[in-house]
Amino acid sequence: MQADIERALTNQEFELYLQFYVDCGSHRIVGAEALSRWQHPEKGLLTPGRFIPMMEREGKISKLDYYSLEKVCSFLEELVGLGIDTFFISCNFSRDTFAAAAFVDNCKRIIGQYQFPRELLVFEITESVSSKNISQLQQNTVALKEYGVKLALDDFGEGFTSFYDLQQYPIDIIKLDKSLIDNMGTERGDAILKAMIRVGHELGVTILAEGVETDDQVETITRLQCDLLQGFRFCYPLPRWEAQKKISQLFLTARTDDKSFSPSAP
Repeated sequence: MQADIERALTNQEFELYLQFYVDCGSHRIVGAEALSRWQHPEKGLLTPGRFIPMMEREGKISKLDYYSLEKVCSFLEELVGLGIDTFFISCNFSRDTFAAAAFVDNCKRIIGQYQFPRELLVFEITESVSSKNISQLQQNTVALKEYGVKLALDDFGEGFTSFYDLQQYPIDIIKLDKSLIDNMGTERGDAILKAMIRVGHELGVTILAEGVETDDQVETITRLQCDLLQGFRFCYPLPRWEAQKKISQLFLTARTDDKSFSPSAP
């Protein structure tokens, strides 16, 4: 599989999938997270757990990061061409990619090839790799904010991400880690989650809960005044073509119908 990576990038075997974000109050679809799937010619469809750790070890994760960014920009341009100009997409980057000296220039070069409002693109800083170049990472986040894109802190409350990151980077969105959602329903778990949401709101940050799978979780998170939800309760990751079809149906319907719409549970 290591030998297959370069071929896969050249032949565009990595496919764009999207998992929707919904508004906590209305359950309207408002955006999505971009995910990668590898359509391997011999092994079939591979999920990230099969290839992301390997690509990080082999030092090839940046190639996939930039490849995925281009796919996302192309998708956003297509949506805007259909008249859908409020749907946003978050794109994952490892911290080492994010902290590279050429990161901002590389991103501007890719983004500049496509036409869409820059605020519809959200860059996620993941916790999977602990970068040593904190100074460059900080410079890059500031430069990207000035360019117009938004920033999200992924897996908040797990691994390397912490309140320290909120002090260092101009974050727009906090994505609460699934472990926090799984621990809801206990006095301590609810207190921790409530405190995180309150701090985020006081800082003017949007709070997004990952891994929402049950109606009870939806009810609790809504009561705690979270902003956005993501999880199997609302939608599984969809391939690009299927996601575009659903987005088009929902947004075009909303223009002719003032009633709220929501995605069907899987």
